[in-house]
Amino acid sequence: MPDIPARYRRFIVLRDVGEDGLHRLRQAKVAVVGVGGLGSISAAKLTTLGVGTLRIVDHDVVDATNLQRQFLYRETDVGKPKAPIAARRLHPLNPEVSIEPVETKLTPETADQIVKGMSAVVDGLDRFTPRYALNRACVRQHVPYVFAGAVAATGNLTTIIPDETPCLECVFEGVDDALQPTAATMGVHPTLLGVVANIQVHEALRIFLGQSAQLAGKLLYVDLSTLQFDQFPVARDPACPVCGAGSHKRRST
Repeated sequence: MPDIPARYRRFIVLRDVGEDGLHRLRQAKVAVVGVGGLGSISAAKLTTLGVGTLRIVDHDVVDATNLQRQFLYRETDVGKPKAPIAARRLHPLNPEVSIEPVETKLTPETADQIVKGMSAVVDGLDRFTPRYALNRACVRQHVPYVFAGAVAATGNLTTIIPDETPCLECVFEGVDDALQPTAATMGVHPTLLGVVANIQVHEALRIFLGQSAQLAGKLLYVDLSTLQFDQFPVARDPACPVCGAGSHKRRST
């Protein structure tokens, strides 16, 4: 394997990867939206894997409360924008990866441009309002979306394949962020973030390699306090305003 950089040689010997899989990965473009507790880990893992293009999207600044679990940032970064700092820290992990920092707030108006041209989107957000905008953009743009949420010691994950699986609003309809627990009110176990983020990357990798996402049409519940992992089937809602009957017509107008 003289033409394969040494960094990938333990990767391509995997039976379901090979040199063709590495080529597919190098062609892939992925957006990590939110470079916080989950996004820091997934962005680093995607970089070391050798994804072709990594778009990291975050409009926030580093806060001192981030430092205990968001390893891309330092004390000297407090008050500075996350996206360019994360890009600067990620680049030395694998200079072959094209890293694009985007300091844009995800809204219904910006979501389509954020996901346009991506092979997949990995969710590092902590609220459902921007997630709904991201979900709708991914459905419109036909971009797979790997959702995850984590708080305290529990997490949820599902992989959304537009036109094939339920979308986020089928699974989590009408969630009011004001009523949801957050890391600020409940905390979040740092080791949970590693578990959840690595499962997200595993799902994205399967998509890049042309394999079936294992959480397509399923919701994975993780409880680190009991080391419990449960999967539940989820179904498309025919009345879903995003992917249900009649939604294609609305999306085109």
